Amino acid sequence: MPNRRDSRTASTKAALCGLMVALSAVLMIAGTLIPVGAYAVPLFSAVLLIPILFEYGQKAAFLAYLAVSLLSLFLGMDKEASFFYIFIGYYPIIKFRIDRIHNRWVRFLIKLLIFNGSYILMYSFLGFILHMDAVIAEFGEMGNAMLVFFAILLNISLFLYDRLLYPLSILYLSRIRPRLKLPDDHH
Repeated sequence: MPNRRDSRTASTKAALCGLMVALSAVLMIAGTLIPVGAYAVPLFSAVLLIPILFEYGQKAAFLAYLAVSLLSLFLGMDKEASFFYIFIGYYPIIKFRIDRIHNRWVRFLIKLLIFNGSYILMYSFLGFILHMDAVIAEFGEMGNAMLVFFAILLNISLFLYDRLLYPLSILYLSRIRPRLKLPDDHH
C-alpha cells in the first residue's frame, strides 16, 4: 500500500508533467500566430520537456512530447508548426544521449542526420502524403538557390538550438529545480 510520501511524489510528478505539457501546448497554439513561429515556437516548446526529462526520465518526457504533439496537431492553427514539433520536438530528450558519444565527428554526423532527416521526412510527409499543395508550391517558388539557403539556415538554427539546450539544462538544474522543492522519490 502506497504511503503518503509515495502519493505526494506521484501527484507532484503528475502536476509538473501536466504543467509542462499545458505550457508547451499553449505556446504551440498561441505562438504560431507570428510568421516565424512555425520554426521557432516548436523548438521553444520542446525546451519545456527538459524538466520532465531530468525529474522523471525519458519515458515520461516522451509521453509529454506525444501529448504536446497531439494537442498541437488537433488544436493548433499552424499545421506546419505542429508537424515541425512532431518531427523535431523529441530532440531535447535524445540530445544528452548523443552527447555521450566520445567522437565529436560522429556526434556531429548523427545530429546532422537527425536534423536533415527530420525536416526532409516532415516536408515529404506534408507534401506527398497529406497533399498540402501550399507546402510544395512554397518550395517550388523558392528556386534552388533559395532552397539551399533555407536548408543551410535551418541547419545553423538547429545546431544553435542544440548548443543552447546545455546551458538551459544547467539553468534548470541550478536555479529552477531547487526552487521547485520536488519530493525526492529515490528513497
